[in-house]
Amino acid sequence: MKKSIVIFALGGLLFLTGCNNKTTNKNINEENKSKISSEEVTKKAEKYDIEFYDTFDTLVTISIFSDDENFAEENLQYAKSRYEELHKLFDNYKNYDGLVNVKTINDEAGVKPVVVDETLFKLIKDSIDHNKNVSDNTNIALGPVTKLWNEYRELYESGKTKEEVIALKGQALPSDEELEKLRPLTNIENVKLDEKKKSVEIDKGMALDLGATAKGFATELVARELQERGVKSSVISAGGNVRIIGKPVDGRENYRIGIQNPDIESENQVIAAVNVANTSIVTSGDYQRYFDLDGVRYCHVIDPETLKPAREVKSSTVIKEDSGFCDFLSTAAFNSTDEEIEELSEKTGAAIIWIDKDMNMKNTENANKFMEM
Repeated sequence: MKKSIVIFALGGLLFLTGCNNKTTNKNINEENKSKISSEEVTKKAEKYDIEFYDTFDTLVTISIFSDDENFAEENLQYAKSRYEELHKLFDNYKNYDGLVNVKTINDEAGVKPVVVDETLFKLIKDSIDHNKNVSDNTNIALGPVTKLWNEYRELYESGKTKEEVIALKGQALPSDEELEKLRPLTNIENVKLDEKKKSVEIDKGMALDLGATAKGFATELVARELQERGVKSSVISAGGNVRIIGKPVDGRENYRIGIQNPDIESENQVIAAVNVANTSIVTSGDYQRYFDLDGVRYCHVIDPETLKPAREVKSSTVIKEDSGFCDFLSTAAFNSTDEEIEELSEKTGAAIIWIDKDMNMKNTENANKFMEM
């Protein structure tokens, strides 16, 4: 997927101590009461993990820290099943029997409104509201454009040469003319929502692509549900979407999270580290899904203005509580100028760290408190 974060030192032990007062004689006098002995009860919180790669096209790893193995295992299985459900619901590539999902909406483009699950409706509405009120550099209506670029990327990823792609497609890359014909189909204003009916309607030729927001939204939803089920300490890593519940159980205040170096040829896999707890950290980068052609990297993050892969930023990391909002912001930042990134931070309170096309690492002032010096 588009994102990658390296997590360090997820382990650790939490020792819970309490007093169990014991007496052996009900008739002991006041002096003896002052000498009542106590037995320290210590419980050790272990780390329980689950890992799977069948949702959101990325590796998901979940760690729960608990002194109750059955409780931890039950919640790990619950989290996995929820990711599987949400993956199908947010999928814009595949239909599933008896399920109305994003692909259903796209199939009915220009035909009729589609009544959807309340969770899917909220994801779409949140994505549109953020586009209008926060940044238009993340646009879930780019489906026709992302589909076109995906076709070329898949050909190059399969090993096709430039000449072979030209023979198949007529050109090595999507032409400006071809992209401009798709621009009217990317107008997010033409996504019509009926909040009462929970219906979504899009024009003929349009297609929703929730890749910039769905995984973060799902991760936040799973995290909140785990908290409601009693989970106190957990780390969820879904690609580059990391959601932390609570603090480490070994007495430390924070987890140390490494941000991947966008220069995949470098010996240093980690370019920076941050210290965080009970929050989200999400990274968008140009080094996961991409193809190189004539010395230029074409990543999967599409700039809504140019309709081409973004090239000014190589990596953008956002730190804020809500993983879904972080997901939106990380894509917006990836498609933004330095000034726009600063404005995003001021507007939302999110801490942002980014690496520009020349491999210069920069950060907003409020990110300093998280960064290791």
